[in-house]
Amino acid sequence: MNEEVIRIEDIVNILIKRWKMILSITLIATIFSAIISFLIILPKYQASTKVFIGKENTQVQGQDQTYDNTDVQMYQNLLKTYAEVIQTNDLVEKAVDLESLGLKSQYILNNLKVIPRADTQILEIQYINEDKVLARDILDSVTTQFIKSSTELIPNGNVKIIESVKIPENPVSPNKKMNIAIAFLLGLMISTGLSFLLESIDNTFKTKEQMEDVLGLPVLGVIPNFLNN
Repeated sequence: MNEEVIRIEDIVNILIKRWKMILSITLIATIFSAIISFLIILPKYQASTKVFIGKENTQVQGQDQTYDNTDVQMYQNLLKTYAEVIQTNDLVEKAVDLESLGLKSQYILNNLKVIPRADTQILEIQYINEDKVLARDILDSVTTQFIKSSTELIPNGNVKIIESVKIPENPVSPNKKMNIAIAFLLGLMISTGLSFLLESIDNTFKTKEQMEDVLGLPVLGVIPNFLNN
């Protein structure tokens, strides 16, 4: 039994033979992705702020008393606790007038992200929304309410905003360039794979040499292809 060996020349011939299909599928996938990214998917904006978590300086008998390395370590360990406090329904409900916005606290929490910065006393709080102004306003309200709640939890705590919330200028999603690039590569891969699949299930003879190899008999004549002339 003769083994069928695919040569580089055969691969090139397959790609040339089905280049229209490869080009069509790749273009369709790329254009489809561009339409979705630019016209269908709504852009989302991310507002962010940074909060410092520490201990207030106090005075004992007229002398300033600052916190030491132990206090620093304690407040670094408390960052995760503060992060959980921010992401609670009660805090969001107190911070935001949900009824006037027509939103639920869980919707806000799903788009709210709190990042404790490692080896620091800084919390970064982020909120994503389709409305850039609303993203800023909600995050500002949540941060303000968090500062109020934190003083109740730890009375001598010092929670300060070190980076105020601003209206985001550029959307964080969708990543249009990446979406189009991925669609282009997927379209190219799928169309190329389909080309080889169609070629593998095509059991017709392409040349007289293939027929001679399979039948073991010489070919006495061929019918010319007048369509290509």
